[in-house]
Order: sequence, then structure tokens, then C-alpha cells
Amino acid sequence: MEYIHIKNLEKYHPGYKDRTLQWAKIYFKMVQGDPDCEMIENEVDWGRLIKFIILELQAQKPIPLDEGYLKKKGFSIEKRPIQLTLKMLHNFISIVEMSTDTRHVDKEEDKEEDKEEDKEEDKEDKNNKNDNNSITDHIRDKSFKKPSISDIAAYCKEKGYSINAEVFFNHYEASNWYRGKTKIKNWRACIVTWANRDSDKPKAKYI
Repeated sequence: MEYIHIKNLEKYHPGYKDRTLQWAKIYFKMVQGDPDCEMIENEVDWGRLIKFIILELQAQKPIPLDEGYLKKKGFSIEKRPIQLTLKMLHNFISIVEMSTDTRHVDKEEDKEEDKEEDKEEDKEDKNNKNDNNSITDHIRDKSFKKPSISDIAAYCKEKGYSINAEVFFNHYEASNWYRGKTKIKNWRACIVTWANRDSDKPKAKYI
């Protein structure tokens, strides 16, 4: 199933830790001065952009690209086909696929995952520093270059991890390669964390 995801969603986040968000940040420059916004010619699409932002912030995950769901949320598909809106808002949204195995975890669980991945990033960085052939890799990790699905699959194969590369990619692509409010520096470390977490459970969540 496909989902609608707002690019750079974090900039619309209120910035307080409340599980039930009451509002979102909408900027004046969106109406005047933003080149991308100025290309939105249809008022319906403007309203839908705001709705998409609010719905994803409230759900804390991408929202289903499903006409039945959107109608329940007040979208008048008859008034303007949703595909036209998606085309008009291509600078603001991306369409992602999420595996049925992928779920949005509780914030407390997110925090624990962040701690684990930070530890793995530190380990990976130390390994890179000690490897005579890893100088360019270390620089690349610090500046962060988004991996492709094939990059992820190759690394998992090299390390012997049975992780679904596409599920991993879509999981982090949906969050613009952020964990909470922290930009990911080392995607390889994230894979190690997933592998370690899955090995402790009888049924892997991401395989």
C-alpha cells in the first residue's frame, strides 16, 4: 500500500513533547516568498497540503493514499482528483511504500532504539578510523549520503544480516532519514542495531 509523506516534516513540528499534538507550524513565507509554494495554483491543493501536514503530525507516520481514508478525513475527491493534487504538490510530498511488518513504535521505544543506534554509530566510526582503507568511508558517513536499496542489501549480505533492504530503506525514507529529531549519520550502524534487536526476538519485526 502507498502512503503520503511530507518532505522535511520536522520543520512543521510544534517542538514540544506531547503525544497528542494540538497544532502545527505554518510559515508566512509559504504564502509569500517561497518559490515552490508560489507554484501551487489551486486553492484546493493549498488546503490539502495543510491537511496532509496536520494528519501526518497527528498520526506520527505517513498517511494512507487511499480514497476511502481521505474521504473520511474530509477530502472531496469528486471536487478534485487526488492524483492532480499529488502532482501539484510534488515538491512537498513523496509517495512511500510501507511494509505491513512496519509499525510506528511508542516514543519510549524510539528513545531506546536511538540510544542503541548511537552506540552502534560510535562503534562503526571507531572501526572506520582504525581501518587504513576507510578514510573516505568515514568522511562519507559524517556528511551522510543516502544509501540505495542495493547498497543496503549488499551491506546486509556482507555482514550476514537477514534484513529486508526495501523495508529498511522505506522505514527511514519516510522520516527523511531522521530518528526523532536527530539526523542519521551512519546508516550502517542502524542496520547493526536492527540485526541485534531482531536476534533477541523469536520473530523478527523487519524481516
